[in-house]
Amino acid sequence: MISLDFLKKVEVLKSLNDEQLTAVQGCCEEKVFQSGARLFSEGEEATHLCVMMEGQVDLRFDLHGQSTSDANNISSLTESATFGWSAFVPPNKYKLSAYCATRNCKVLRMERDCLLRLFEQDTEIGYRIMTNVNVVIAKRFQQLRNTASDSPAAKVEITVHMATCGIAAGAREVMGALMEEVAQSGRKDIRVKTSGCLGKCATEPNVTVNIGWEEPVIYQYMNSDKMRQVFRKHILSGQVQSDFVLAEK
Repeated sequence: MISLDFLKKVEVLKSLNDEQLTAVQGCCEEKVFQSGARLFSEGEEATHLCVMMEGQVDLRFDLHGQSTSDANNISSLTESATFGWSAFVPPNKYKLSAYCATRNCKVLRMERDCLLRLFEQDTEIGYRIMTNVNVVIAKRFQQLRNTASDSPAAKVEITVHMATCGIAAGAREVMGALMEEVAQSGRKDIRVKTSGCLGKCATEPNVTVNIGWEEPVIYQYMNSDKMRQVFRKHILSGQVQSDFVLAEK
């Protein structure tokens, strides 16, 4: 059984007392993965909230039809880090794939349905855990903003606006398509970053493209297909996709 001492270090379980942690123990299991093993896949139903116990797990975008590689890494997680929070965010599908990046990875898995039943029995546990999950999500997006595909010699900067409104409108899927296109292009002068809301919530997801000294172009109502078209036509060929450009009002 997972020890209470370890559970006390888990960021999503902070502020729970020993009695509450003991209740959470019943939803936990420990699982060991070998190097290169995939813990879960992008698009798969998110059934577990996970916490690193030992080793390192890499979160990656899988490029369709290609083998995964370190080049597709979004972040690397080590001891006590929480991931898999899509289990509590509709539509409850993992947005990235998770791979064991060390010789062995020991992971604590908390079953979603078991936790939900526990939340119904003790609403205070549910409130505290979900509050902590929101803190974890905020930290992850701040880390992504600071590190995503950063290139000091970048001539092209693409910003996906990923505030809450953008995420709800599909900005994660837009980011996924963009990261695939950047990886496939082999370009080293493209920087991908995230930012907050433009104040145009009704036109989300929004994407801003900056190329050299040209005026920035803001695209509206983006989805994965539109993002791929913008990347191939505008970024690679210099053709602004006027049909998608944010209308000035």
